[in-house]
Amino acid sequence: MCNIIEYMTKLHRKKSALTYVLLALIPYTKNNSYSYFKPNIFFNELEKDSGYSISTLRVSFSRAKDHRLIIIDGNNLSISLKGRQIIQPFIANQLESDGQLMVIFDIPEDSAELRRKFRLLLRQLGFSQIQQSVWMSIQDHQQILIDSINDLGLQGWVQLYKSNRIY
Repeated sequence: MCNIIEYMTKLHRKKSALTYVLLALIPYTKNNSYSYFKPNIFFNELEKDSGYSISTLRVSFSRAKDHRLIIIDGNNLSISLKGRQIIQPFIANQLESDGQLMVIFDIPEDSAELRRKFRLLLRQLGFSQIQQSVWMSIQDHQQILIDSINDLGLQGWVQLYKSNRIY
């Protein structure tokens, strides 16, 4: 069974029902406020916005809970790091003044699985590979990368830079 990041990467960034559900849970959105107080309205509005049936959206919501993409703690509902990694390509802003986010890493051979997961995340976020361990994006993925680097324990092996092309 492939993990959820690999699954979403295979979808080529098409907004799935799961993606719509996660995007609707972003704090301070109209749909997010319905999720707390009026779940039926939440799914009705999401059906109108996404074009997916309510039953498909409810199943996606359930799968998001099962895969720990969302965290429910009492009345509090939040999107986990894995969930944020899925929706990041849809919510990222473009960097200002032709800026680029550059990632350089040197992950040791004995941590090949971590290196594979990190490259998969970079692909999912839409980074372009410049060299084997140098990747760039015009989108601002800084915070999700910092959170992911910390989660994977890659702090000493990964460097992030904001840069502008000179020539």
